[in-house]
Amino acid sequence: DPKISMLSHENLLAASKGNILRTERANLKGSVTVRHCSVLPLAHIFERFILLGVLLRGNQVVFCPQPEKLLEYFAMVKPTQVTVVPRILNKIYDGIMLEVGQSKLKQYLVQQALRSEESNWFSRLIFRKVKDLFGGELKAMFVGAAPITRDVLHFYRIALDIPILTGYGQTESTACATTTHAGDTAFDTIGSPVATVEIKLIDVPNTNYQSHMNQGEICIRGPVICKGYYDDEVKTRETIDEKGWLHTGDVGEWASNGALRIIDRTKHIFKLNQGTYIAPERLEDIYLRSQWVAQIFIDGISTEATVVAIVVPDEEYVRRHFKLTESMPFADVCKDEQLKQAILSDLIRLAKDNKLKYFETVSNIHLHPEPFSVQNGLLTITLKTRRQAVQTQFRPIVQSLYDNEKHSIKTV
Repeated sequence: DPKISMLSHENLLAASKGNILRTERANLKGSVTVRHCSVLPLAHIFERFILLGVLLRGNQVVFCPQPEKLLEYFAMVKPTQVTVVPRILNKIYDGIMLEVGQSKLKQYLVQQALRSEESNWFSRLIFRKVKDLFGGELKAMFVGAAPITRDVLHFYRIALDIPILTGYGQTESTACATTTHAGDTAFDTIGSPVATVEIKLIDVPNTNYQSHMNQGEICIRGPVICKGYYDDEVKTRETIDEKGWLHTGDVGEWASNGALRIIDRTKHIFKLNQGTYIAPERLEDIYLRSQWVAQIFIDGISTEATVVAIVVPDEEYVRRHFKLTESMPFADVCKDEQLKQAILSDLIRLAKDNKLKYFETVSNIHLHPEPFSVQNGLLTITLKTRRQAVQTQFRPIVQSLYDNEKHSIKTV
């Protein structure tokens, strides 16, 4: 069952204060001329807390009710700031790179424009159409809710030539904990603590993550922490200790500049037969970079040596790649062995590119034609995977993926 965080008026004001103080230090002060484009669902506390800050500054807000028409809204609204999640940026980025890849000249020009760590006259010339995709007047972007990869973040920093702030938080901390600074060009950190929180690292039992080694589970305390879970005192005590520290389940370390870096997760971990622990969400973030994949669920069995995956293919990309008509049911398409091998090969490529260990590399996959959704009970209202529900539904299939080794590709 989903956990329901009880967030108070104080929580929201404290989170907004931390956000406002950080953006004002970055000289991103708001005015009535600022137009914020609201893209994320309002069930998402990240968007709620950003919106409260926008309204407290007296900015304009434009709501986009159909995310699939996002670029159309940008053209009409011409926002000066926007809050997005990496999934949105990844999709736009993949579309741009797909077009760039069709011309060797375009590939060369884009590669040259991205060689610099900062925008310059050449990159502004090359990427002027990318700026126009976002309305042409964007001055700042806030990215949160999930990790963003180095190549995608660097692309947007250069192409849009604006401050792109990334941050970290959880629903239980009112989406507030750390944010990067406007001038921070690091790719692997999530910023420093905002003014309204304290953060510490604690030892993670049965691992090498020890606080005296500058690594450990991230714990957050401050007026942003929720009052607990509605009607669930047991889970509340498991998550928030008697001293008010929220135990996030994320493992981090401090960078030399005082920024926090997430290096692992303790949530939803499972063990494989060699005793290694798998953090599936970290792997899913990597495998989602495949153009073939719309959604992915990593799972494993304690008696096996590798992980397997339930994959919802990107129907639009699959049909375009294989030149399929709409008359062919997608459920039939997903039964095609050629498609399965193409997707599995691409996932293994991503595993190698990201230097994943052999037991973190998917050894077999099942293609599922129907997307996980709120309606079918596989996503929460904030569009997060309901892992227990997915595991229950696909348990027989996961077992069959291990039993049917002839369809898998060897990873070692």
